[in-house]
Amino acid sequence: MVSWQQAEARAAVLASGWTADEPGGVVLGFDRGGVRFVRAAGLASLEHRVPFTAATPTRLASITKHVFCAAALRDGLDLARPLGAVVQGLSPDIAAVPLRRALDMTGGLPDLAESFGLLGIPSTASIDRPTLLELARGLPGVNFTPGHSIAYSNTGYRLAEAALSSRFDELLARHFPGHGLFYPEDEAEPVPGLATGYWKDKEGHWQRGRYGLNFSASGGLACSAEALMRWAQQLMEGQGGTAGLWQQLACSGRLQDGTETGYGLGLSRVALTGPLLWGHGGSLPGYKNHMLLAPELGAGVIVLSNREETAAYGLSLAVMAALTGMTLPGPGRLPPGLFSEEDGPFWAESTGDAVLLLGAQEPLHAGDDGTMRGLQSHLPFELRPGPEGGLEGRIGHRAVRLDAVEAEAGLDHRLLGPWRGSGFGDEARLEISLSGSGAVLRLPGIAAPPVRLRPLGRGKALAVRPNPPGASRFALWLEQPDTLLLVSQRSRVLRFRRC
Repeated sequence: MVSWQQAEARAAVLASGWTADEPGGVVLGFDRGGVRFVRAAGLASLEHRVPFTAATPTRLASITKHVFCAAALRDGLDLARPLGAVVQGLSPDIAAVPLRRALDMTGGLPDLAESFGLLGIPSTASIDRPTLLELARGLPGVNFTPGHSIAYSNTGYRLAEAALSSRFDELLARHFPGHGLFYPEDEAEPVPGLATGYWKDKEGHWQRGRYGLNFSASGGLACSAEALMRWAQQLMEGQGGTAGLWQQLACSGRLQDGTETGYGLGLSRVALTGPLLWGHGGSLPGYKNHMLLAPELGAGVIVLSNREETAAYGLSLAVMAALTGMTLPGPGRLPPGLFSEEDGPFWAESTGDAVLLLGAQEPLHAGDDGTMRGLQSHLPFELRPGPEGGLEGRIGHRAVRLDAVEAEAGLDHRLLGPWRGSGFGDEARLEISLSGSGAVLRLPGIAAPPVRLRPLGRGKALAVRPNPPGASRFALWLEQPDTLLLVSQRSRVLRFRRC
């Protein structure tokens, strides 16, 4: 039995931190009959003092993905075809990836924006659509053998969009008229009434979020919570041109060994006991969103926020739990510290109640057997304390054993010296050297201060580069005596040769 009263009460508590003079957001609960409650607070625009309401358009970010897949399926895109058959000029490994795997995160495609970030190019850099597509053609390979793991990437959606017979916004108007979804070209294109995204700097001042890269089908849509609700209602009921699409979108991907990933086509299944839940989140600088749907109940919870620190997924999950009576797992803990594979690219950083897996931060949830796990199907993990203070388990459905990095560990001197890019970013240079404050990484020619390195054991070091509103964490791994690989959650293909 569902309780909308309890769901609204929970939403009210969680949204109470959105004060009247700061950025805020909206929590909207709905079922087949329409809106059941709305909790909106805060401002959509600090400059113009406009309140945030259920009718306020905001950037959906990656919630866009399932809408794109719906339009692509309706347009007849054959997901069994390899990327190379629909987009010319791709590297052989990427060209061989089937469209389905490119979209369900099992294709191993490196994320284009994260690859830029590893080379020191910020996401605020203005790069247009044709240039980004040409750069995607230059990606040298895949993060892992397709079908052997899962890792989040936006690249497959940009490539699939390039394969469409028409523009994405034209397909939306053709197949789903009256949808109320906007598809701006980039952040400079006006969207009527759009909420501004904000983040807070170290001094406590609000700053506007910036994203210079041209938007794509991976995260370009904008709309209000009310419009997103109407779309979700039609999708779950098969109305408004969406007949049969829900079953295709909410169909879990599978690895080569038959393992179900829980990630479909732009929709992610929640691996908890209770009503079947599918949804997706979205994040852009200054925007945090999530949509969670219970198709058997015809119900959903939508969270749209224009403040960076909003934990939208946790908020929507807590409201859905209050609605359905399902029990959420309790918080978990792991030993704090740095951990690294002895001979491999994987690494992790534990703060005790959260873990950064190859730089991607996830909260820890306690399992029944002492194993800590995550609730995101695109970044699945199960970790527990291992021998001699290390960690063991699985990350991305791949077995791992991570050794504890000694606090006094020194930098492996084989990392020192100048390195030159190979393949994508072949003009890039980097240099690792020792200074009075320890080891540092420099990217010659890029106007950025050197980045301090923390040793991660044999042949590996951790770099933390400021990338407002957050920071970019990645590892440098001596893959071969003369080959250095940059390693993050979404990009593991950038190699440098010793000069």
